[in-house]
Amino acid sequence: MVAGPAFFSGKHVHLMGVGGAGMSALVPLLQRAGAKVSGCDLGNNELVQRFKSEGIEVYLGHSSDHVQDCVILVHTSAVSPSHSEVRTAAALGCQILTRQACLAELLKPQQTIAIAGSHGKTSTTWMLGHLMIAGSLDPVVLVGGTVAPMAGGAHVGQGQWAVVEVDESDGGFTHTDPTVAVLTNLEAEHTDHYGSFSGLCAAFAHWLGRIPQSGHIICPVDGVPEAALRGVTAPIHRVGLDHGDIFAEDLVLNSQGSRCKLVIDGQSFGEMVVPIPGEHMVLNALMAAAAMFYVHGSVPTEALAQSGRVGRRFTEHPASRGIRVIEDYAHHPTEIRATLAAASLAKGRLHCIFQPHRYTRTRDLLNEFGSCFDQAHAVVIVPTYAASEDPLAGADGASLAAAVSEHRNQFTDVALTQYAGQWRAAVSFITAHAQEGDTILVLGAGDIGEIVPEVVERLL
Repeated sequence: MVAGPAFFSGKHVHLMGVGGAGMSALVPLLQRAGAKVSGCDLGNNELVQRFKSEGIEVYLGHSSDHVQDCVILVHTSAVSPSHSEVRTAAALGCQILTRQACLAELLKPQQTIAIAGSHGKTSTTWMLGHLMIAGSLDPVVLVGGTVAPMAGGAHVGQGQWAVVEVDESDGGFTHTDPTVAVLTNLEAEHTDHYGSFSGLCAAFAHWLGRIPQSGHIICPVDGVPEAALRGVTAPIHRVGLDHGDIFAEDLVLNSQGSRCKLVIDGQSFGEMVVPIPGEHMVLNALMAAAAMFYVHGSVPTEALAQSGRVGRRFTEHPASRGIRVIEDYAHHPTEIRATLAAASLAKGRLHCIFQPHRYTRTRDLLNEFGSCFDQAHAVVIVPTYAASEDPLAGADGASLAAAVSEHRNQFTDVALTQYAGQWRAAVSFITAHAQEGDTILVLGAGDIGEIVPEVVERLL
C-alpha cells in the first residue's frame, strides 16, 4: 500500500468533493507533504472559493477530464466506483484512495486521538483540539465541520499529536490506529454496511482492541454497549454528567451554554464553561477534557469558554421580531431530541423545519422520528436529502411527516405538522406560527442550511 506522508511528495492528488468539510481538511496536510493538489465539487462554496484564491485548481462539477494528469485520486464513501472520474482514474493507472485511507497515511508520523461514535463527534473533536491548542501542544486538528478560528476544518500544527474525527458509516474509521480513542456513543445505524447492530459493535471492538495498553479509551457511562468494548486491553475511562471517572459537579444549564466544575479521577480542575447549550454538549466537553488530561496531565478549563461553535452546531442567526433562528446539523432522532432540549432552555415555543437525511435512515428509524419532535409547537418536513441514495417507498419526507403527524395528533393539533414539497412553503408555514420570544430551528445534515437567509428575511 502507501507509506506515510512521503508517499504523496511531488505527486498530483485530485480530491473529489474538495469543498466538503472532511475532504477540504486534507488539502493543507497534502500540501505539507509536498503534493500538488487539485479538486472538484458540485458547489461553489466558501472553501472552494478560498482554494481557488490560493491558486489551487478546483473544477465545478464532475468530469473524467479532471483526472487526466493526477497520480492519486481521493474520494469519499458516497462516491460510487462506477463514477466517471473514478473509472477513468482506474483506467489510467492512478492510485485510488478513500478519504479515510488517505488521512491515515498522512497522520502516520504522529500520535493520534480519534473521536468516533454516532453523535457528537464534530463538537467533541473541536473542543479537544481547542484545549490542546490552548495548552500549547500545537496538534493537527481535523474536524468534520467548519470552525471560524481555523477558517475551515483543519489546523495543521507542528506538535506530535493529531486530533481527528473518524467516520463509522462505511468502516473507514478502521484505517486509523489511534493511541487514544473517544467513543461518544453508539446506536444502531449503518446496518446496511455492517449487517446488524452487533456487527457494528464487533467492528468497534476489533478497532479498539488494537489500541495498546499504554493508550486510553474514553466513553460515556451510558450509551456504549459492552459488546463494542469486548476484549480491549487499553484502560477505559467512563464519563458521566454526575458520576463516573470524569463528571460534572455543580452543573448549571442555561440558554447560551453551561458551567460546572470538572472532576477527573477524584481531582477537581475548577470551573469549566461550555459555550454551547444542552446536556449533550456538556458530555462532549467532559470527554474532550478527559482526553486532554490523559495525554497531557492537565486541562486548561478556562480556555473552553472561548472555543466557540462549529458551523451548523446550534448556530444562531440574527433575526427580528424577538424570534431566534438556530441552525443545527441534527439529523437523527437522538440528536433532534437533544437539540430541542437545549433550545427549550430559553423561553418561548419551538418551531422546526427538518430535512430528512438518507432514505435508509428514515426507513430504519421512522417510529423514532415520529416521536422526537414532541417539544416543538410547529413542525414542517421538507423533501429528503438523498446523499446519493435511491428513493425508497414509504421512507420519503411525506411519509416521515405522516408519521410525525400521527404521533403528535395524540396530544396536539395535527395542523401544526406539515409536509412542504417546496422550501418556500416551509418558510411560510413556520414563520406564520412564530411569535415574539419563540425559536425557529432549521435542522438537517443536507443542504437545508441554504433556507436560513429566507427564514431570516421573512422575519424582518
